[in-house]
Amino acid sequence: MTQPKKIKATYKNGVIEPIEKLNLPDGQELEVVFTVLSSVTPELSEEEKKELIREMGGSMKGTWGSTVEEIETYLNSDRESWNKAF
Repeated sequence: MTQPKKIKATYKNGVIEPIEKLNLPDGQELEVVFTVLSSVTPELSEEEKKELIREMGGSMKGTWGSTVEEIETYLNSDRESWNKAF
């Protein structure tokens, strides 16, 4: 048995996906012990989102939109592009 290796991974659609490439052959069995890390981006309430837009003032206005709905549409579109195969 080799030395244990600690890696970071994400859990998505029922699959644990390593963040970094692993140098292992396909089909290699592993024993996985994991710790759930705190979320980096907690979900804001609708009021918190509106307050954040107000606090931003004009600094980003027009770049992503000026309402919660416009900004969320922009961000969702951007997130979808992260999952596209190139």
